[in-house]
Amino acid sequence: GAPATPSAVVSLAMYPFASLRAATDTLWSVARRHLGWGPSALEWDQLPPAVWYHDDLVLGQACGWPLVTSLADRVAAIGTFDFDVPGGEGGTYQSVIIGRDSTPLDRIVGGPGVVVAVNAFDSLSGWVSLQHVWGGVPDQVVHTGSHLDSVRAVVDGHAEVASIDAVSWFHICREEPRLASALHIIGSGPRVPCLPLVTSRVDSVAELRDALAAAVADPTAR
Repeated sequence: GAPATPSAVVSLAMYPFASLRAATDTLWSVARRHLGWGPSALEWDQLPPAVWYHDDLVLGQACGWPLVTSLADRVAAIGTFDFDVPGGEGGTYQSVIIGRDSTPLDRIVGGPGVVVAVNAFDSLSGWVSLQHVWGGVPDQVVHTGSHLDSVRAVVDGHAEVASIDAVSWFHICREEPRLASALHIIGSGPRVPCLPLVTSRVDSVAELRDALAAAVADPTAR
């Protein structure tokens, strides 16, 4: 094994919905039991993206675009969860393109004055996927900081369109049904890998992969 140092961190906070925190804590505790080492608790104070650049990131959940750009020389990929959400398939998913009304996406693209809400400009699901279906860079963009805030921006009339990570959309529909019901799904992004699990401990990839696979299959982490 690779014992944790006091500064080592594990962060699985890319979906920071309050209702998921206890389950996420349980998942790591079961994974740690199978691993046999690592921090005893998840990091919840330092959140992505800052935590991705921690000097001793035992385990983190990152975004696919930073993985191949700014994080390429810092972390190694362990794998991804196979999320049980609409459109999820074999560890991949597609962004959900939402609009304030039911106007089809192909009629919106290129229209005058169309404002797009974007969670982050290094987001594979929220920005890169949107550019793919848009056929280029939208003319008017409002930066929101999160998928949930992009949804709010469209509902509140600050934007007409947003591209939302499929897992975030699934949880927003459960947690904020009033917001979700005010919107229309008008398209989908390209099929891409779900969020990557990464580590700065390159020599521990196989161990971490085995522990996470065991945890997902463990009835105590159901």
